[in-house]
Amino acid sequence: MNKSKPAIRESYRISHYTWGMVALWTVIVGALFLFNFMSTKKEFSSLARLEAIASYNKDTVYRRWATMHGGVYVPISEYTPPNPYLNVQERDISTPSGKQLTLVNPAYMTRQVHELGRKQYGLQGHITSLKPLNPGNAPDPWETKALKSFENGKIEGTSIEIIKGKPYFRVIRPFLVEEGCLKCHDHQGYKVGDIRGGISLAVPMEPYQASAQRHIIQIAQGMGVLWIIGFGTLWAGMGYIRDRIRERENAEQERDRYIKELQQALREVKQLGGLLPICAKCKKIRDDKGYWNQLEGYIQKHSDAQFSHGMCPECSDELYSKEDWYIEMKKEESQK
Repeated sequence: MNKSKPAIRESYRISHYTWGMVALWTVIVGALFLFNFMSTKKEFSSLARLEAIASYNKDTVYRRWATMHGGVYVPISEYTPPNPYLNVQERDISTPSGKQLTLVNPAYMTRQVHELGRKQYGLQGHITSLKPLNPGNAPDPWETKALKSFENGKIEGTSIEIIKGKPYFRVIRPFLVEEGCLKCHDHQGYKVGDIRGGISLAVPMEPYQASAQRHIIQIAQGMGVLWIIGFGTLWAGMGYIRDRIRERENAEQERDRYIKELQQALREVKQLGGLLPICAKCKKIRDDKGYWNQLEGYIQKHSDAQFSHGMCPECSDELYSKEDWYIEMKKEESQK
């Protein structure tokens, strides 16, 4: 038996609703993945920034220590020759034993520390200024823009930049003129508290990006499992609803079958009704085709009634009143 149109429409409606829920679930899981993706990238960028800030803080501490002591004398070597840009008295001295020493000021010390850091763990540092004494401390375009922003009150510059084909997280913060700085920079017109320049750090992003990629893959796998669970739940729910619809359709079909059988049975029920033409003498009945039928035959044909033949007392008297056995039977009945 074919499905009824309302049932078909309802089945389609449930199917469309379910697939709509699947689409919505996909959008939700995708949005969650995108949120976690962006959060992970931001988190690992923050870790790179923290590494740069830690290096900056370290630089400012030892710079302050060197400034407090007016610099540090170290043996002259190929790695540490006298600083030609340091115009102070007693830049180079000799010990009583004749060992040659040169004064390493805070800027010189910072450059050497940055060089060691770059060789050992890839972090690049640069001490710079808009008015450098050493041309090697001149700022690049990114640093120039940041140093100018410090003059407008900004206290930090950050961005991810490509350096020699590799991504780096760059941070630059200003350093201020302290009393000990005037020993070398007094002739440039600085006062205590002025912005002398900045320390620029560049942290390699490749290790952080590799860690972030592994983390994102794990998130994607988790989101994939979550999507499959949600999809499976929706699919199971859709199957359950479809089963209920199928059961209801089967019940409706069974009901329709019973109704049709009942209607057929009702059509087959034989009933007598209306005006019946009957003979006044022989009691035959005329049917709708004009034929005369015996009363019992007509009733049996047009109803479920069945006949068993007998004889009423009046007919018995008329038929057997002259028979001895009948007269005797009647006497016995009257005596009872």
